[in-house]
Amino acid sequence: MGEGIASAQFICALDGDYDFSVEHEIGRSAYGRIQADAAQANQPTSIFFTEAFLSETLDKGQSRRDLSVEELNALLANKKTIPCKALITAYGYKPYYSNSMQLPVADLLREINKPIAP
Repeated sequence: MGEGIASAQFICALDGDYDFSVEHEIGRSAYGRIQADAAQANQPTSIFFTEAFLSETLDKGQSRRDLSVEELNALLANKKTIPCKALITAYGYKPYYSNSMQLPVADLLREINKPIAP
């Protein structure tokens, strides 16, 4: 990541709560740290990825509970896309939120429903 960046996160709203503001905890969300793909370091275009937690916020943001595969399938069943934003915080600056990006639910469900390797 860039110099001076404190954190870079990818956040998606799973259930219609689209308030991405810093003061608000989205009830059910996917979130993870944005990382640069080291294998692509010498390429002209940067490639980034995230490994996201899919969870529910509890106790007014004091704790989280991972959502089960069954809960996620039910929650996402009738959606084509979910809104996501990148959140960048840097020392001495206000948090920056990207414009909304629409993540295809079919891609997310494919990953959620992959068999777990033994």
